[in-house]
Amino acid sequence: MTLYDKLTDQELACKIKQGEKKAFHELYCRYAPRVYKFAMSYLKNKGDSDEIVQNTFLKIWEKKERLNDKQNIKSFIFKVGVNIIYDFIRKKNIEKAYSDYLRLNFTLDENYTWHSVVYEEMQQNLQCLLSQMPEQQRKVFYLSKFEGLTNEEIARKLDLSKRTVENHLYRSITFLKKRILEKSIVPLSCVT
Repeated sequence: MTLYDKLTDQELACKIKQGEKKAFHELYCRYAPRVYKFAMSYLKNKGDSDEIVQNTFLKIWEKKERLNDKQNIKSFIFKVGVNIIYDFIRKKNIEKAYSDYLRLNFTLDENYTWHSVVYEEMQQNLQCLLSQMPEQQRKVFYLSKFEGLTNEEIARKLDLSKRTVENHLYRSITFLKKRILEKSIVPLSCVT
């Protein structure tokens, strides 16, 4: 038993906000196994789940000044974890889609380096653009396009009306189309 394991989550948050590493270690010990179990339920992979745990707590430490000792710290930790899981899944889906696209559309003797450069630029642009969307709009887009949920399912999951979901999707797609055309290094006239 240490002094820190007797503290409440809110007391730990207050100490972490002040930069106390031992308090952060205690918070990690309390919640890392739960975050791991939660990540495993989505990812079904030990290595990926370990990475989610590390990234979750790294993000919390980096943003420790924003901790609020009046908020539910457990909920905050899981919200950070969920966002990291979404980002992880989105990245994996993009990589898989591009890999499938290359496999189906190009032979090995074609210019792999050029396609890799284009893919990396597309992926960076997409991540950047998604991060610029309002949070709710980004969640709706992700659930629709990356998880394949219907508008009704998204509405239930996020406690929104179906019409609100449709508006978020329309706005996110319009936003992405406009920004992707502006940022693309490949002129659309070259794409067949």
